[in-house]
Amino acid sequence: MKKTLAAMTMALAVAGSMTAFAEADLAELKIAYVPTTMNNPFWSAMMGGIEDKMAELGMDVESQLVTVDANSDQATMNNYVNDLLNEGVDAIILAPMDCGAVTEALLACEAEGVPVINVDTPVDALDKVAAIIASDNYKAGVDCAEDMMAKLPEGSKVAVMNQPNGTACVDRENGFKDTVGDYFEIVSTTNTEGDTAKTLPAAEDALTADEDLAAFFCINDMGALGCVQACASAGAEDILIYGVDGNPDFMGYVADGSATASAAQQPSVIGAMAVEAAIAVLNGEEIEHEQIVDVALITGDNIADFDITDWQ
Repeated sequence: MKKTLAAMTMALAVAGSMTAFAEADLAELKIAYVPTTMNNPFWSAMMGGIEDKMAELGMDVESQLVTVDANSDQATMNNYVNDLLNEGVDAIILAPMDCGAVTEALLACEAEGVPVINVDTPVDALDKVAAIIASDNYKAGVDCAEDMMAKLPEGSKVAVMNQPNGTACVDRENGFKDTVGDYFEIVSTTNTEGDTAKTLPAAEDALTADEDLAAFFCINDMGALGCVQACASAGAEDILIYGVDGNPDFMGYVADGSATASAAQQPSVIGAMAVEAAIAVLNGEEIEHEQIVDVALITGDNIADFDITDWQ
């Protein structure tokens, strides 16, 4: 990012963690990364932040980082966590698919004394994780709502594409809906799981149901991309489309006006902070339990201020 958002965020990382790094025998540690799915570049970007931080600390990423892909299935993730515990990992960086069903895995980690750094999407059992490091997801929804309200008149019709089993996604939706209140008419709310292929037909249905639909709010950029595709097919060029993530693959659509905005996250920063938190906890240090990473709304008006070739 050309702006200093990432630099400011990193200043909020675990206090005293660099002292902790000197104390730990880093060459003996093994860290596991358990994202929701690797079929989303957001999680690859977060892994990049994890790898870069480990390399910066002199760790051997190839031998000391273990990654698995649950393919958006919580039961699979829980099984993988048990396998990782049997493998003897020292800490797990984890983003749940189902915030409640992941408790089974968290209890297993607790029983083995393996700390969990929860990233991006808060689990329900927050007392079972050493820290939660996540974007300010509520603010992401607020930022989208405020920009949409500045662009559309009161009473405009809006369709929401959500994912109710993900806390981060619910926070984004709540931030949006709490902010707009009754300013807009929310004509539909559809669970498309943030998936482009599932959002496309839902967006097509929304366009058919309301010829005067004015905007889509989507809980991530991949969902928003489905709306972009639906609007392009329908020739609906004036509909506003908002996403969340700041996915570089989506930014081109914001740049050319096909999409309106994205509340950009910083997955590489979250990954780096998670490594710092894991090592600090393994050193027996007290760390801040909730660590919030800022977001920035990227629109056609300010996109020149950002490096959109990469995640923010």
